[in-house]
Amino acid sequence: MRTQLLRAVLAAGLLPLIVAGCQDQKFTATVLNPLNLKLPFLPYQKPVRIGIVHESAGIFDPSTWDIAQVGSPWTPLASRLQRHLRKPVQVEDLAAFQVAAHLQSGRIDFAFLAAEDYVKLADEFGSLGEIIAVSEVRTRRGLIVTKANSPVQSLADIRGRRFSFGPANDPVLSDAAKAALEAGGVPLDSLQKEVLPVPGSFQHHISSNESAFEIVHGLGTDAGVIEKSEYDAYPETGGSFLLRKFSKANFRVLGETAPLRVKTISEGPFIASKETAPELKDDVREFLLAANRREQPALHAMGLSAFRAPSPNVDQQIRQLATDDESQLAQDAP
Repeated sequence: MRTQLLRAVLAAGLLPLIVAGCQDQKFTATVLNPLNLKLPFLPYQKPVRIGIVHESAGIFDPSTWDIAQVGSPWTPLASRLQRHLRKPVQVEDLAAFQVAAHLQSGRIDFAFLAAEDYVKLADEFGSLGEIIAVSEVRTRRGLIVTKANSPVQSLADIRGRRFSFGPANDPVLSDAAKAALEAGGVPLDSLQKEVLPVPGSFQHHISSNESAFEIVHGLGTDAGVIEKSEYDAYPETGGSFLLRKFSKANFRVLGETAPLRVKTISEGPFIASKETAPELKDDVREFLLAANRREQPALHAMGLSAFRAPSPNVDQQIRQLATDDESQLAQDAP
């Protein structure tokens, strides 16, 4: 009796699967969700695949990645794109020739690479797809500031005072700030050194925001350096001690560091495969072109400031970017 009952239960359970398998090979499934949570996407959805080509240098040097917090540089942007599309997004680290093959076959939906790589591939393999956006590399600059009501009125007034730097060895918030102070007549040995945590050291903070907090609300710190892009995004007035938010009115700007172009994937195209669905292509284009306003931290994690719409003669635009990048590399060479 038990054997017959077991067979009946198994048959009843398998019947829907057999029927589903006979209906145009479609697969259906349900997801166990007892708390009725709003899922960003279903786990069996086909991912949107993006191929990316980079030299393992600068931001894309794996030895510099903070795996515990961010992971690879593209992780924040891929995560935000997933939310926008409500579909899983999978970024694949590929060689240039692999991108060409996978774009043309439709195995990947999109690709992002430098203009120089694109020109070489296009000359060898022909059309790779449609360029839906063109990247802009981020240029960083630091502002040397004091709080608005400070008696410090110029760079020279910083002599003998405590100064708040960003992370130690940061190329802008430490190295470039020190160079700007020296150039402004403030020798580094004239700055007041710290007692804690390391006696005789400079004052460093984990971020520009923490440095800003020390400058505005800290005791005994008269000046410091913050990220210019953050200052530019501050409102004119306001700010909050509890929320650690600031406005331009909290600061007096005394000077700035030299600009530093972030070492990342050089300006280049974001390409959609010819096999990519038009609706998906439009959704991704919309996300990229608005990212400089809505997803700035995710862009900055990749060393980018924005994605822009391609010009009407996009082939000429990309070839000019490739030429400009070669000139920039020649200038940067020792």
